[in-house]
Amino acid sequence: MRLDVVDNEGAATMIAELRKELGSCMIARLATASLTRDGIKFIEEALKDKHRELQVRLLIGLYNGHTEPAALRRLLRMLKKSDERLEVRIAENPRFHWKMYFFKRKVGVTAFIGSSNLTGDGLGAAGEINVRLTDVGGRGALNHLGETFDRIWSKHSSPLEAKIVEVFSPAFRQSREATRQIDPLIKQVLRTPQRTLRKKQLRTEPRIITYFDEFADRTTKRMVMDKTAWDSKGWDWMVYPRQTDRDRLRAAGSFYLAELHGNGGHLSLNDVRDEDDFKTEDGRYFVAYQKRKGSISRNLTPSVLSRLKQEGVIKKKEDLHRDRRISRAHREVLDRLLRVPHK
Repeated sequence: MRLDVVDNEGAATMIAELRKELGSCMIARLATASLTRDGIKFIEEALKDKHRELQVRLLIGLYNGHTEPAALRRLLRMLKKSDERLEVRIAENPRFHWKMYFFKRKVGVTAFIGSSNLTGDGLGAAGEINVRLTDVGGRGALNHLGETFDRIWSKHSSPLEAKIVEVFSPAFRQSREATRQIDPLIKQVLRTPQRTLRKKQLRTEPRIITYFDEFADRTTKRMVMDKTAWDSKGWDWMVYPRQTDRDRLRAAGSFYLAELHGNGGHLSLNDVRDEDDFKTEDGRYFVAYQKRKGSISRNLTPSVLSRLKQEGVIKKKEDLHRDRRISRAHREVLDRLLRVPHK
């Protein structure tokens, strides 16, 4: 038997592993303590091949109210289209906390056991650890996992029905609100010393000017609302495709920002406000920030652009369309333009 670790670091992500296994198996037994819509996309993709021999059983817990009712409704729709290749049941134990994924091929068995639920974070974000167990012969101890699954499935679970979703929905809303209140408190406890140090050492002299010219879609905005308290605090945020770009801005602590749109835009000085490590399934990273207290934002009018050119900060407007470090002399120009208070 072979054992490997999958910790959602680098290329070793659970979503990649589960998608690969479900793409080649004949039987899948999936058990999760909580579920979101992001966690069932790979199942939906596999079931689209109507000619393939595949049987999927999905066992879901309602532990702590974290499972999304929207994900359960989506599963109900998938059940109608699956030609009985998909079965879904709800664990009757309210403390059901399994994260076990069992795949059986014509020859060989693979199973995953660990911390990852079938959620966007569980399948793609850091902070998880799982072991992948592979039995090439398929006649060893891993078959006991499948047998244990089938026992709970047949004796201690109920078929997913619309009535279950209806009754459970209020519990999910209460759980989500509690998470929104608790998560920022935990982050504050863990990160206050780092933020205090950064304020003292870095934020007085911003050295980077950056930009953005694209705006987040509705799904991304909903994700930020669900995972952070940034909106309630009045903080803005940006998305980066690469972790190195996000980390560079964090390290700077403060930055000038050119928001470019159409023929205009805005220029401001901002301070990094949080260090959340979550990312989207397709690997985008977030930075929260807030305009420097006492400073102003400037519209990028022709007169403002002309002044920036005269002072040598830019040669043309397109120069704002790239990340770069700026000199002390240029920082002084920007600070005067944005009326940045100095201690």
